Amino acid sequence: MRRIVLLSLFSGSAAMAQVSGPLVSPPTHFNRSDHVEQMARSAQVSAFAVREFRPNRNHQVDKALLVAEAARNAGNAGSAGNASTSSRSLNALVATPTSNAYNQTATYQPLGAVMGANFEALGLGTPGYAISGAPPDTTLAVSPTQIVQWVNSQFAVYNKAGVPQLPAPGFLSGNTIWAALGPTSLCASTNRGDPIVQYDRLAGRWILSQFAFTSNFSNNAQCIAVSTTNNAMGSYNLYEYNFGTNLPDYGKLGVWPDAYYLTYNMFNQGQNYSGGRACAYDRAAMLAGTPAPSQICFNNTSRFSFLPADLDGTTLPPAGTPNVHISWNWAFLAAPPYTMQLTKFVPNFANPASSTFDDGFGGAPFSFVSVPLDAATVAACNDSGSNCVPQLGTNNRLDTLGDRQMYRLVYRNFGSYDALLVTQSVDAQPGSTANLRWWEIRQPSANPPGVYQNSNFVPNTDARWMGSAAFDKLGNIGIGYSASSAAMNPAIKVSGRRKTDPKNMLRTEVLVQAGGGSQTGTLTRWGDYSTMQIDPADECTFWYTTQYIGSNGTFNWRTRIASFRFPNCT
Repeated sequence: MRRIVLLSLFSGSAAMAQVSGPLVSPPTHFNRSDHVEQMARSAQVSAFAVREFRPNRNHQVDKALLVAEAARNAGNAGSAGNASTSSRSLNALVATPTSNAYNQTATYQPLGAVMGANFEALGLGTPGYAISGAPPDTTLAVSPTQIVQWVNSQFAVYNKAGVPQLPAPGFLSGNTIWAALGPTSLCASTNRGDPIVQYDRLAGRWILSQFAFTSNFSNNAQCIAVSTTNNAMGSYNLYEYNFGTNLPDYGKLGVWPDAYYLTYNMFNQGQNYSGGRACAYDRAAMLAGTPAPSQICFNNTSRFSFLPADLDGTTLPPAGTPNVHISWNWAFLAAPPYTMQLTKFVPNFANPASSTFDDGFGGAPFSFVSVPLDAATVAACNDSGSNCVPQLGTNNRLDTLGDRQMYRLVYRNFGSYDALLVTQSVDAQPGSTANLRWWEIRQPSANPPGVYQNSNFVPNTDARWMGSAAFDKLGNIGIGYSASSAAMNPAIKVSGRRKTDPKNMLRTEVLVQAGGGSQTGTLTRWGDYSTMQIDPADECTFWYTTQYIGSNGTFNWRTRIASFRFPNCT
């Protein structure tokens, strides 16, 4: 795969212009869709020719180039006698104590969860489904009665028993929902994937989003659809936001009372890294179907792969609590120790110029609350964050995306405290392949927040990666992930813990789906992300989706949707 070149290395004096925002813009297109169920009756399902998605680049940045750029900017700033605008040079006003990760190297006790639905979803196991490319970018959201799963590049609606609800063949091309935007719309005319779907439980609405771009990346956009009712098969308010020559890659969506938050890694012309971007969208206006809700964004070439907090549960954050975005500085330092960064986004849709993205304690734009990591915390695959996961019967190694925290950054308010939960793929020990790291950070808006749990799950030598986690209403945790080794095909597993269990401990993992084969050939990308959600019907049931493979091969992925709950949650 071609490595990505940092844009500012070739931009002369413009390289110092690293920070921008607030960047404010309305959508370029707006309309309301027909009912999805009606569209499905007449739509033709479209797909790409079978290939790797975005084959001329990957989701990653070139760390060596970014580190070199960091040194060059620091030198330029010093010679000019000015402080760099880079967030790397900002001294955190608030920091937590350094937290050493706990290595859980043995099983604790049986998971003890009640396993529920477990069914085949989109992919090669769905009749009539043609693989459009790889990886599938598997994601889902859950309402009290429906499940929406979206993969590259189709989506489906299921009931809780796994029965498809759309007319045959039971799935629909992603871009069909934006057809009403017309022939000038990238969202209507292209079906590019990178999907994210959420259910706004506070409003009872669905949010669907994917990116769109021309074949040469000369024109790029993000597509957002917000349902008009709680029925995923009903009508949607449709929006298209244009990003010019910058591709909004790897978009991740968080629901918050004041806005919908989407974060991107920006690539100029689809190739040159042009910054981590955090955007807020006017939730109230979108729910009302207003034609021109504002998009407010902040962009910084010194930050990579922001992840916005995503609200679970019915208890709102304390009044005025801003949405926290997490990132870390791995891409900009040659070696550990690294720092996780908590940055607070406060959009002002009435006066966008007064919007802020900072530490929340009076710091400069892009300042952050520091969560220092111990020197042993490195990205998976010998700190490369790339492909090292072994598989049975092949030398082909799978990609971990260990260079970032994985979707979702879950937020839940338990009344007496609030907390964030997130996972990542790291090397827990020197020479290890890829291990599941998970964090629980309590009182994330406090001065300082507290790292309550910080643990590597390493009960054996298997690789565990591509994780996603959630809390239930009691504070129990469920985590899903892929697992593989030289003696095992990639499988789907889940683990978790009860709130009363000893800190930093997960219970014995449970197999959701054994892999029937390994990904052969030269395709290393796997999953790109997975999704764990909690069911709003009971706030107890965890729903997880990710990919697996039924037999050795390439472009033959399948997906599962599975549920479980702890018996103490009713």
